[in-house]
Amino acid sequence: MNIKLNLISGMAAVCLAVLFPIYWIYAVTGVFSEDAISLMATDFSTLNAWDLLFVIIGLLEIVVYLGLYQLCREQLNGGAAAILILIMTAIIALFHSTVVIDVLLATGIVTTAIDSWITSGSIIGISLLVLYSLVAGVFAILLLTRFSELTTIMKAFAIGLLLMCLLQLSIIFAASNIVLFPILLVLLAIQFFRNDHSIDLV
Repeated sequence: MNIKLNLISGMAAVCLAVLFPIYWIYAVTGVFSEDAISLMATDFSTLNAWDLLFVIIGLLEIVVYLGLYQLCREQLNGGAAAILILIMTAIIALFHSTVVIDVLLATGIVTTAIDSWITSGSIIGISLLVLYSLVAGVFAILLLTRFSELTTIMKAFAIGLLLMCLLQLSIIFAASNIVLFPILLVLLAIQFFRNDHSIDLV
């Protein structure tokens, strides 16, 4: 694998492991507060540092997935796993693109049917997260079908990713991924920094 891409992907994974829980603790706290609806309306209608962090997290996640794509493409010769990662990357890009709704409302470009815009943005965001969980779950299962051929790090990653997807789909336990996802990112960072070619998925 390209050593420079490994380094960039590894650094992105480490940064994401730190920033991801910071943002989502803030977001989840707002969702479960007594003024959740009011806070959501305010969040959509204003631009602040949290919106910038949301965009940065999206960009970092895309970089990490592109690194993982390169890893799988080299080991799978462009197999199904690599295609699934590209789909995951596209979904994440679309999810973080919902910040455009914040921009439209905060800048006054959109001044009518604001509640509809907020509702639509929320539904689109949740739908994309569900779709991501389904695709990522299939990707994890695909890795696990060749469990004996994975490195120890990637075995742990595959199991953790499948668990994360199940928790996400359960909705009730989805918040636990604020802790689990950064752990998976650390595993990926180690894999990238090792520049390990021993994932014999062929």
